[in-house]
Amino acid sequence: MNRWTVVIGAPGRTWSVELPGGRSAVVGQAKGSALEITDAGVADRHVSLLPRDEGVVVEPLRGGGEVLINDVPASAQSVVRSGDELRIGEARLLFTIVPTAPQPRPRMTGPEELMSRLEEEVRRAGIARPLGLVLVASPGLNVAARQALVRRVVDEVQRTGGTACFGELTSEVLAVVLPEVAATALSTLFTRLPELVGPRAAVAVARAPEDGLDAETLLGVCWDSLMGEAAERGEPVYVDASMVRLAGLFESLTGDEGAVCAVGSPGSGRRTLLEGLARAAGRRLFVVSALDGPALTRAVARTGDWVLARDVDRLELTALRELVSRTKTRLLATATRAPAGNHFLHVIEVPPLSARRDDVLPLAEAFVSRARVAVGRPRLTLSAEARTMLQAWRWPGNVRELANVLARAARAAVRDEIGRDALPARMSNEAPADDFRGAMESAEREVLLETLARTRWNVSAAALRLGMPRRTIVHRMAKLGLKRPAR
Repeated sequence: MNRWTVVIGAPGRTWSVELPGGRSAVVGQAKGSALEITDAGVADRHVSLLPRDEGVVVEPLRGGGEVLINDVPASAQSVVRSGDELRIGEARLLFTIVPTAPQPRPRMTGPEELMSRLEEEVRRAGIARPLGLVLVASPGLNVAARQALVRRVVDEVQRTGGTACFGELTSEVLAVVLPEVAATALSTLFTRLPELVGPRAAVAVARAPEDGLDAETLLGVCWDSLMGEAAERGEPVYVDASMVRLAGLFESLTGDEGAVCAVGSPGSGRRTLLEGLARAAGRRLFVVSALDGPALTRAVARTGDWVLARDVDRLELTALRELVSRTKTRLLATATRAPAGNHFLHVIEVPPLSARRDDVLPLAEAFVSRARVAVGRPRLTLSAEARTMLQAWRWPGNVRELANVLARAARAAVRDEIGRDALPARMSNEAPADDFRGAMESAEREVLLETLARTRWNVSAAALRLGMPRRTIVHRMAKLGLKRPAR
């Protein structure tokens, strides 16, 4: 967007300001006005200025006085251009455009590449550097409105001055990975985005290390935010015998006050088991990252609710000792590996989802049930093929990965059934290494399915996205046996 500056000439003073991009600036005498002008002829809230590429929209406000544009009275919304003059009271405002070189539109990655980039950046960031993740969901917008929304988000992100990776998780969900943005700039961006996208889109954000230290956890925080009340944790789902016994073991610890640490890989269900312990004891949990110093300080000073500190194995031994000694209530914790020292009376290992195959489909059904509410599709189901793929996948990201996959699939599905085309390409059965033709056809099939799902099986739009003639897409669909799903 072009930048606009205003030269303001008022009795006894002249100065210049730049209008804020993409939002209205109120001109008036009131304290806090974007352009505060002290003049007897200027009302507290006199006029509103909204910069656009083509000009500045001028709107006289209720209760304001006379507004002149180039000495012509203006009573309704008008547009001023570079060189025009606005007069209110004795003040004169001269508008000047400052053209900016158009930023190249960033490349949009697909879901698989975006997740790989997020995982890579999480590893690079560690616990020392900030990292942000943004999801912008825009269900119900037409193509033109969605493209305009994406442009606004891209422009706002690029103003931060850092690098970013943009991708589409579905045709309606834009994702942005922000690995090189300072913590203060991230906070400003996260505050601005909901106002920028407006009421017809939803914004969800997560940051490392405060919200998590792995890609699936950060993505899950965003999906939970977009799902709203539907993501609230209900009764846990345990079918596998080892998890049923573990849940009983955790609940049996309500009678003592010893600190408890659940050890296992991220997303395996450590927090869910600890929540079950707190629920059995009739206590609420205050959940905080052990790496978020200010929040942790506030948490350990609480005397009522129990404290759940995440990732305590990332703390130095002295910091861990101080955490245990300063906590004024019962301490629960999660860790990837058993913390050093003997600070926890109970240290319990939680197995990964790959070791609990019986839990996969019951958990999947629970996540689809949540998604039905979140996306407004009460008849959404899992196809038999999808069930087979879910059962066969190794789930390196554990339960959290399963939840994220189905949150995305519920939005990517072109009908009220989650099938193969709505699930990540990485979950498809791979061809044998020596079957080159089969491997190529499998890869081509996945690319076509992914693109057709994004375009809601609009073949012309898919051809445009892939840069291929429409007749070629039709021919390859017939060759690979791809048919538009029944509605």
